Amino acid sequence: MRQPGRVRLAADARTGKAALYRRWPSKAELVVDTLDHALPAPEDAPDTGSVRDDLVEHMRQKAEVLNSSVGRAVQSLLAEIDRDRPLARLVQERVFQPRENVFQLILERGVQCGEVRSGRLSPPVAELGPAMLVQRFLSDSAPVPDDYLVSVVDELIMPIVRR
Repeated sequence: MRQPGRVRLAADARTGKAALYRRWPSKAELVVDTLDHALPAPEDAPDTGSVRDDLVEHMRQKAEVLNSSVGRAVQSLLAEIDRDRPLARLVQERVFQPRENVFQLILERGVQCGEVRSGRLSPPVAELGPAMLVQRFLSDSAPVPDDYLVSVVDELIMPIVRR
């Protein structure tokens, strides 16, 4: 017989269910903290000195998570979010929003060092790489390949920001 979620989680974590309830008052809080912990922190944005390399590395960090068991959990979570508006709001506020500006930050550093033309930087350009990654992740059950990430940066983003 399968155990209920928190009982199974507590057993897997070798702790008691009461400890989980003390730390995470709801399943949504537990899910959000897990996602927050698994995804690269916004302050850990790559800074190699090359905008192109930073963008590729950032895409690789995201793809690594999406291609893992955490990514499969995110797919399940996204299906649940459609039915659970409070969970959607919590995930958006605590997981996605803090990470939305990393691509923008990398591109802005590129403007400062002269690799990116400032007039070419806009929110849609900054959203392009992450959006392409998520679209590929959601539409294909296979892991997102590295050559796809590199091509998004080299064939789409860099030509736009260097013109």
